[in-house]
Amino acid sequence: MWAERNINAWLAGFFVLLVLGMVYHQDPAFAGSAFGHSLGIAGTVLIFMALIYPFRKRVLKKKGRQNPLNSHVTYGLIGPSLVVIHSAHKFTSRIGTLIFLALLLVVISGIIGRFLYRKVNRSLREQKRALKTLINRFGQRRQEMGAACATTDESLEEDHSEYIETECSRWAEEAAAIADREYTVTFFDRLKQLFSKWIRVHYWLTAFLFALIAVHVVSTIYYGLRWLP
Repeated sequence: MWAERNINAWLAGFFVLLVLGMVYHQDPAFAGSAFGHSLGIAGTVLIFMALIYPFRKRVLKKKGRQNPLNSHVTYGLIGPSLVVIHSAHKFTSRIGTLIFLALLLVVISGIIGRFLYRKVNRSLREQKRALKTLINRFGQRRQEMGAACATTDESLEEDHSEYIETECSRWAEEAAAIADREYTVTFFDRLKQLFSKWIRVHYWLTAFLFALIAVHVVSTIYYGLRWLP
């Protein structure tokens, strides 16, 4: 699993480099060539394959042993990378420009949803575990305090008072730590909800992208493939 995450990180970096390549490279003829169209078709197929994960999760409600999200990210990075290579950074048509911008937004929103959302979710789980530990420790401290307060031995009254004072100080510190941890958990929980809404934006952008791709394919076939004899 670590290898897959590492590969996806490299693929994300590769996609960013391809997008930045528009500043240094443009080829007006490559996109309409046989090889250019082949890359575009392959990239589109891979983008469609990236829909397997949301289809299984949202429609079929299936959960396998392996996490299909890794495959979703892989397809969602390789496919757009091939499409960018297919475009050869050429923006002569409006539909092509819209597809490029939509593709860029879809991938960026996916990267944010994948990497940042995962970090937020992991931090939330860690904070909840730490909060649970503090609450359990606080309960044990309360039982110890209850037992100490029940002591009535007058010979130990002075030492007993010092003990109570020390324990009350520790109890106050732990109560403050619990309050701080609860605030942190609330913050990460709201941040997680925000990223959940961001994923919905990713879905709508994906739908818009596929609509543009459909228009692009139809228009390309209608006006003809110039590499055919």
